[in-house]
Amino acid sequence: MPGSKAYQRAESKRQIELDRALRELALGAQVTLEPGETAFYFMTRKGKLRRLELSPEQAKRLEEGELAVVERPDPAQIEHSLVPAATAEQMFALSKKAVRFLNRKDSPIGFMNDEELKAQQAAEAAGTAPELSDEPEADAEAPAAPEASEAPASTEPTPDNG
Repeated sequence: MPGSKAYQRAESKRQIELDRALRELALGAQVTLEPGETAFYFMTRKGKLRRLELSPEQAKRLEEGELAVVERPDPAQIEHSLVPAATAEQMFALSKKAVRFLNRKDSPIGFMNDEELKAQQAAEAAGTAPELSDEPEADAEAPAAPEASEAPASTEPTPDNG
């Protein structure tokens, strides 16, 4: 029964097993980051912008849907990894929230247009960005994906500003 100690224990065990499965998938397939001059932005589960400094080749592979950014739930924290799209699809089947960016042809995940990216950066700088809930969502429809004509604002070369 929801709310009971037995239910909470079962849910905790289920979450631990899910995290283990996601971690094993991510670690088994993760691609080594190639540091470079291309800043690639993605949104964390908590609604914060995170940036990876990637080589132009890796950024291009993300844009083309060959690679994805996924969560890697380590015991003390959530880290992020680059993985091939096929691995991201496996992780998405287990947990929709585990995939933070994947350029799928029909339903991209994690896309933001230039205006959304700039607004999020400004809100975070001003301390007014809302923190998104970490609670699992009901099996409702996912929010509509941006139009295909919108480029992933996630890959903007940025001057080295410190």
